[in-house]
Amino acid sequence: MPTKAKPYKFLKNSVTADITFEATGKNLNELFKNCALALMDTMVDMKSVKSKFKKPIRLRAKDESTLLINFLNEIVYYKDAESMLISSFKVDIKKKEDAYLLTAELSGEPLQMGKHLLRSDVKAATWHNFKLEKKGANYIAQVVLDI
Repeated sequence: MPTKAKPYKFLKNSVTADITFEATGKNLNELFKNCALALMDTMVDMKSVKSKFKKPIRLRAKDESTLLINFLNEIVYYKDAESMLISSFKVDIKKKEDAYLLTAELSGEPLQMGKHLLRSDVKAATWHNFKLEKKGANYIAQVVLDI
């Protein structure tokens, strides 16, 4: 059975001590979700993480780029502070006057060393070589993760 293509890819040789990914989406909601999936796929084999509980989050930022970096770093925070691994994301972004508002529901489970196949320990999503732009009908983001 053919495997479904992922909506992101890892870029090789773009940085030396970090990991860079590029993600796409038809809209900002899908782009943010796909970036979050790439972030989690960097940290853990996603097939080993189940959706056992939900965690709502709300973020506000002056622009889409800041909102995306803050969103990804919020996920890293929950991994570090609460040993929480996320398996799925529901994201809703709205533009309100001078700000972007993100409401999301993260689904996942606590980290279990014997169960979860860990990969890289991401410290943060960075501004280094960061890009977020609309190309044609799609959005594209390039993010460097500090590991």
